[in-house]
Amino acid sequence: MTKLEEYTSKAEASLAAAEAATSERDRAFHRRAHTIWRKLIRGIGEAEERAAMQPGYGKRPAIKRLTSAKA
Repeated sequence: MTKLEEYTSKAEASLAAAEAATSERDRAFHRRAHTIWRKLIRGIGEAEERAAMQPGYGKRPAIKRLTSAKA
């Protein structure tokens, strides 16, 4: 499970808990938690967009050969 999937499921759970809460205090707590998860999700999306704009994004790095030192 990726972080994006994890955060999305937690945001959905927080929203469902806010709707099911019986007290205003609990509703406020779960709405606040939902907002935090949504901000984290948005942050992941923005980070992925910035990374995609970098030259060489998605390319595999060159692997340097190890040289063995002969005694």
